[in-house]
Amino acid sequence: MALQKSEKNLMAILGIALFAVVNFVGYSSLEEKKIEKRQDKDKLELELAQYKGLEKTRPNWEKRRKFLLNQCPQPAFVSEEAAAVEIEAHLKACALGAGVSETSLVIKPTEMIATANYNQIALNVNASGSAMSIMKLVSLIQAANHSNIQNGTIKHGYYAIPNIQFEADRKDPTILKCAFILARWYSTEVNSGSTVSVSLSAAVGNLENYLNNAKLTAAK
Repeated sequence: MALQKSEKNLMAILGIALFAVVNFVGYSSLEEKKIEKRQDKDKLELELAQYKGLEKTRPNWEKRRKFLLNQCPQPAFVSEEAAAVEIEAHLKACALGAGVSETSLVIKPTEMIATANYNQIALNVNASGSAMSIMKLVSLIQAANHSNIQNGTIKHGYYAIPNIQFEADRKDPTILKCAFILARWYSTEVNSGSTVSVSLSAAVGNLENYLNNAKLTAAK
């Protein structure tokens, strides 16, 4: 059966409307993708700027890193047991110098904390004595962080007290109780400065290439 002219016109209108809807949906989808690509490009440009900023300051940081490695080498990590014994020996030596009796020390080991840059071995310590002796004990522990020439050798500490609390004894106010964590930071495997330089330069180069591709995509 032949279609009437009005029916043909209606079909043509429907076809045009369908074509317009499909194009509108497609155009909207492309615009959304284009906006996403522009946002990605902006993020990449910011990241690239940060990397380039690191490249500019890298020489100074490498000089400082070399200085620290040469002048203040971080203690090498052997084992948790050996480190705990070493820290306890340092604690007891400081207690002897401060006049705190070994019997007034209660020492308990804690779990090792491993990070990308160091291994932390720590002891929970409870000490008691006169206020002067306890404060001297804390001072001697911290003093190990400074380089001291003894017998022709340079000693380095890397000791830290991340938590400390003081409390006067209830029965004898002249006695000061102290609870603290004594930690020491041991070196992990140290990468060379050249490795750091190459990896950073490669990261900048890869980011620039990726950013150029993002610019081309966003411009389409």
